[in-house]
Amino acid sequence: SFLRYPARAILPYCQALEKFAPHIQQLSMESNGKGVS
Repeated sequence: SFLRYPARAILPYCQALEKFAPHIQQLSMESNGKGVS
């Protein structure tokens, strides 16, 4: 946790995975009913 808030980090270790973290972030936001505008 970070400042008592649940947190997670996704750290891509090669350039082929550079879009993986934003993809996971979008999935997480959609599961919470939010989206990116």
